[in-house]
Amino acid sequence: MINILHLYYDLLNLYGENGNTRCLVYNLERNKIKVKVDLKSLGDKIDFTKYDLIYISSGDEESIELALIDILKYKKELTKFIEDNKYLILTGNAIDLFGSHIKTNKQDLDALGIFDYYTEYIESSKFKNASTDRIVGEVEATTKLIDKKIIGFQNRCDLVFNVKTPLFKTKTKYSNDCNQEDEGFTYKNVYATHIIGPLFIRNPYFTDYILNKLCEEKKLKYKAIDDSAKIAYKKYLNLN
Repeated sequence: MINILHLYYDLLNLYGENGNTRCLVYNLERNKIKVKVDLKSLGDKIDFTKYDLIYISSGDEESIELALIDILKYKKELTKFIEDNKYLILTGNAIDLFGSHIKTNKQDLDALGIFDYYTEYIESSKFKNASTDRIVGEVEATTKLIDKKIIGFQNRCDLVFNVKTPLFKTKTKYSNDCNQEDEGFTYKNVYATHIIGPLFIRNPYFTDYILNKLCEEKKLKYKAIDDSAKIAYKKYLNLN
C-alpha cells in the first residue's frame, strides 16, 4: 500500500496540477498496487507518519502566502519526514515554502527554513513573450536521474537563489535564477521544480523513475508500461 498526501489540494492547484496525483494513482493501480490519496488543506490535522509521499503544487502569490502561514507549524514534522527519506514532490512555486525566506514586492516572509535556498519575486519582465513580470514558456530540461529529457511549462514570478543541488538543467531563461542552467532542487527524496504541465503526465519516464524507486523501498513490484503518455512524449520531442 502506498499512502499519498496531497497537501493544499484546493488552495494550490493552478493549471490542473492535481493531475500529478491522478497520474501516480493510475500507474500504481495498473501494477496492482493499492494506493490511497488523502486531501488536506488549511487547518486540517495531519499525521505525517502515515504517508510515503507528499505532493504540493503551485498557486497564485496570495495562496502561497496563505499556505505559508499554515505550513510553518509543521516544520518539525516535515523536517523529520524528509530526513526519514520519505518522498516530497513540489511543483511550481511550492518550492518557495521550503526555503529560508520569500522576498515579495512588499515584504520579506520567513519560510520553513528547512533548506538554505531563498526566493525573490521578479520586479521586471525577463523576456519578450511575458506580458507582465513573469517567466512564461515551454521548457525542456535534462537530469542525471534518467537519460530522457524533461518537458513541461513554466508560468512563474519568482527566482530561486543559493540552490546547491539542482534537479534539472535547462536554458538560462527558465533556470532558478535566470543566470545559470540549474533548475529545481533535490535532496534525498525531495524533488522540486518550477516545471508544470502536469509534470508526471507529460514525463512518463520520470514518473516511472519515481514510482519504481518508491516501490522498491516499499518492497513492491513496479513495472513500467508503454502507453499513450509515452507516445505523446515521443511525438512532442519528434522521437521514433
